Formats: sequence, structure tokens, C-alpha cells
Amino acid sequence: METKEQEIATNGSHGAPGDAESGSEKARNETVQGNGKKMNQEETLAGSVENSANQEETVKAEAETTQDSLQKELEAAKKEIESLKDSWARERAEFQNYKRRTAQEFSNIKREAVRSMVAGFLNPIDNLDRVGSTTTVTEELKPFVDGVAMILKEFYSVLEKSNVYRFFPQGEPFDPTTMEALSSEEGDQYAEETVVEVYQAGFFLKDNEEKFSLRPARVRIGKPRA
Repeated sequence: METKEQEIATNGSHGAPGDAESGSEKARNETVQGNGKKMNQEETLAGSVENSANQEETVKAEAETTQDSLQKELEAAKKEIESLKDSWARERAEFQNYKRRTAQEFSNIKREAVRSMVAGFLNPIDNLDRVGSTTTVTEELKPFVDGVAMILKEFYSVLEKSNVYRFFPQGEPFDPTTMEALSSEEGDQYAEETVVEVYQAGFFLKDNEEKFSLRPARVRIGKPRA
């Protein structure tokens, strides 16, 4: 009887240390596992922070690259705009010069055409003018002279529609660009060269407020004494 109790006691005393050791090992394993998980979490967090930092650096670098690229594109666009402005200014200047040249050429052609057209009429007009300006007219000739005067008036009207004007510079200062002096006289009464008699009327073309002589007026002038 005692032997069985002793055996049981002995077995009980031998079993308890084994269980204790098993529990301690389990606790140690759990601690190690816990520490391992914690280390893994810390490593994961550190990796995430590092990845985030790397991504931030990458984004920053890409942003700087993009900014540099945009700056270069902006500079290129500015240069292109300046080039286009210069090109436009040159084209505009060339076009303005072309317009001026064309207008001048057209004016020259027009002036020469009018000069050629009018030249054939001037002598007949002069003859009619001499008839129309006759001071001694008989009753029989008066209707004829009046008719000539009407024809002259029509001639002058047609010429004026082409900007051609007749001028009779009696008493005006002598202008060598539109008059031809066939004779002259000196006198104290003349302060400057003055037309004292018109032998033949002159004609000029008016173009854009400029006057171009088609035929100079032939005159006699009075001059101050030398």
C-alpha cells in the first residue's frame, strides 16, 4: 500500500518539473515570436518610410525635370514669338514699300497717259481760245464766236474731270517750274519777277494735291532793276 502511494508520489514529483519546463519553453517561444513580429513590424514601417522618402525624392526630381523642360519650352516659345514679330514687321514694311512703289508707278503711268491724251488737244484748244477771245466781233460773227466759247467751256469741263486744269498766270509771281519766260522787261515798279503778259495759257495735272506741268505757260515777265 505504501509502496503504491510512494510510487504515485514519486511519479507526481517527476511529472511536475516536466510540465513547468514545457510551460517556460512555450512562454519563451511566444516571447521570441512576439519580438519577431515586433521587429518585422518595425522593419516594415522602416521600409515604408524609406519607400515613401524614395518616392518623394523621385517625385521631386521628376517635378524639377518637368519644370526645367517647361522653362526650356517657354524660352523656345518666346524666341519663336520674337522671330515671328520680326518677320511680321519685315513683311509689313515690305508690303508698305510695295504699296508705295505701286502707287508711284500707277501715278507715273496715269500722268504719262493723260499727258499723251491732252497733248493732241492743246493746239486746237489754243486756236479756239484765240477765236473766242476776239474783242472785235461783228453781229454776223457773234453767234459763231459764242458757239466757240461754249465748245471751249465743254473742253475745259472734260479736262477737269481728268484733273487737268488750264491756268492763265497774269499778274502772278513767275514760277519757272510751270512757266516759260519768252521775254522780259525791267522796272522800278517790280519788287519781284512778275508775269505782265501771257502769250499762251499753261496746263497742269493735279494728282494727290501735287501739280505736274503738262505744258508751261508762255509769258513775258517784269523784273526789278539790277
